[in-house]
Amino acid sequence: MHHPEAPEWCQWRRGRSAVLFVAPHGGRRGRQDAGIGGGLRAGAGRKVNDLFTAEVAVELADVLDAALIVNATCDRNLLDLNRISQVTARAPWFLSVLERLLGDILGRHDRAEILFVHGWNVVQARCDVGIGQTLATAAAAANAADLLTVSVAYAQDRLAMLERAGAAAGIAVSFGERYPGRHPNNVLQLFRRSLARTAHPTLAGWVTAGRIEAVQLELGVALRWPGAPRRAFADVVAAAFTGRAPSPVRARPEHATSRTSPASLQVYDPAACVGLTVRADPAGPSGPGGRVLVLLGSRRAALFIGEPLRGGAPAEGPRFTPREDGFDVHFDGYALATDDGWRYVDLEDAFASSQLTAIRLELRFRRGVSAEYGVVDGCVEVDGASRPIAAPGFARHGILQRTGTGWMSHLALIAALGPTRAVRLRHEFPGSSLLHELTDAGEVTRPAPPLAAHFGADRHAPSRIAVGRELVCRPLTRMSISRPLTADRQALITFGAAEFEAAGDRGYGFYEYGTVVI
Repeated sequence: MHHPEAPEWCQWRRGRSAVLFVAPHGGRRGRQDAGIGGGLRAGAGRKVNDLFTAEVAVELADVLDAALIVNATCDRNLLDLNRISQVTARAPWFLSVLERLLGDILGRHDRAEILFVHGWNVVQARCDVGIGQTLATAAAAANAADLLTVSVAYAQDRLAMLERAGAAAGIAVSFGERYPGRHPNNVLQLFRRSLARTAHPTLAGWVTAGRIEAVQLELGVALRWPGAPRRAFADVVAAAFTGRAPSPVRARPEHATSRTSPASLQVYDPAACVGLTVRADPAGPSGPGGRVLVLLGSRRAALFIGEPLRGGAPAEGPRFTPREDGFDVHFDGYALATDDGWRYVDLEDAFASSQLTAIRLELRFRRGVSAEYGVVDGCVEVDGASRPIAAPGFARHGILQRTGTGWMSHLALIAALGPTRAVRLRHEFPGSSLLHELTDAGEVTRPAPPLAAHFGADRHAPSRIAVGRELVCRPLTRMSISRPLTADRQALITFGAAEFEAAGDRGYGFYEYGTVVI
């Protein structure tokens, strides 16, 4: 179906249930700006967290035989259909389509349920439900009734069912923990019960009469990319909105909750051609977050980004379990794997070219000459293929990806040169260069000799780094990212695994090189 004033990229259809799904943001590469009229220039800062939201909305609508509005391609930097100001000024047809479909539903049902589908860039099976306010659970809705875009009964019934079905499937459902949908310019606020907008009288009349329940769904990467978690979420939605029993399919494995924080591990095994950096972030109000980066071969990279869940179990992410001689690291979940880590220079390109990949880590770190340097053994499993790991490793975060504002370039090296020798280097320009050498006799810190970085065709990716005559670094893998420093300065940071040579000793570790590009 098509509204006469709506652009071609807005697709919509009727359904037979009481539900309307809306995907307001374009979530595919190759986006369009046709038919928008005025506004931002094309290509101005694409939004990566909208990838696959259109596809997910279509699948969920199919499951429930629901009505649907999908912006398949228009980037929200060009037109944001989730902002009242932009819709009113530049896309009044959007409200007309909403009213037409909601009117069709209300002609057959006592109330309509509208679900806005958005993306969230945590690589987790997470669904954050926005209804105008942050709630500990759906049962707490009565404490914020005037602020909500749903009725208390709906929150305690329908949304509580979503919460329970999600938990049974390994999908964490929270309520406005990250995106409550309470900003006055959020389209969701058109449906706030105590604040019906007189500027939109038809919608306001339905809202005042209690006939519309409006919800915002922020879906983590694992629930949007094709794969088992997305299928499990569709089953959860079907169970919550139809009342049928959910299937036993889970979006992620069950696991214990032991964890230390902060903690980290970095290891490169040349025999397995696997580089690994894992960290549990310092705990915030609701616990720690976590990151996992697996470098495979010379180019492939798999990335997990996790955040904690307020008041609930620890984040779905890496777990560090202390031992008398070190610690164990466990991770069993999903990551986004791309064929070339260089793609992260453009975050959207990296995400759009990535596939959801099952990752399992079972590793043990045993400290050696210090608590921060020892031996790692265990296995890394990617998509069912297990690779044994046995190599020196670091229990100290050396890949900094730093965001300070005063430097023009920086360099970080960590080199494992045998069971009892390791070297770390920190350099900033302008600034100082310090070399830390660790042996069984202890650690010595001194000013580093002059540095020399050699480059190939790409001046942002060193091919060889020499620290005087004492240490030579030869990068083996490469991942590059952009980092904002200030409003008008940006850095390009390249990092990865490397081979090192120092006074006849050969080993492996990691490098990081950053330079200001704007």
